[in-house]
Amino acid sequence: MSRPPSTGLVVPVDVARELVAPWLHLLPAAGRQLPPHVTALWPFLPVSLLDAAAERRLEELLSGTGSFTFSLARVATLADASVLVPEPADPFAALTRLLWGEWPEYPPFGGAFDDVAPHVVVALDPPAADRAAIAAALAPRLPLGARATEVLLVEETESGALRERRRFRLGAGEDA
Repeated sequence: MSRPPSTGLVVPVDVARELVAPWLHLLPAAGRQLPPHVTALWPFLPVSLLDAAAERRLEELLSGTGSFTFSLARVATLADASVLVPEPADPFAALTRLLWGEWPEYPPFGGAFDDVAPHVVVALDPPAADRAAIAAALAPRLPLGARATEVLLVEETESGALRERRRFRLGAGEDA
């Protein structure tokens, strides 16, 4: 790994586990240990800079953010991935803005994209035949209702593997 190990913040979508399981082999090995998820902020602090104060601040921010319902509404193709699109997307975008606003030195995806559309990755760089198979298999099973109730703090290990470091509950308030 040419850069220091990083952390990230993701919203788990456990209800999609069975849906995406047939395509896990099309994800990088490093990420297969994580549940299906919508990325809230990646990369976040380097592992070496994540301290108790940062974790307390995350807890404060996230406990003040209400949980919310959404649906995995459709299958889409991004430049390098087959994804499931959550609707509404606004609560995910608001969560990203909240976190990025607190840590502006860590823009979503390192600032690589002008606009970040919330999504659950099913496969990265799948061959065209797999993209078609994914869409054909998943579309009839959608929409799939879900609820965002927590954010996972994920960290990279020295080997590049990802692992869960901590879970933060979203506030119990009404839907955001």
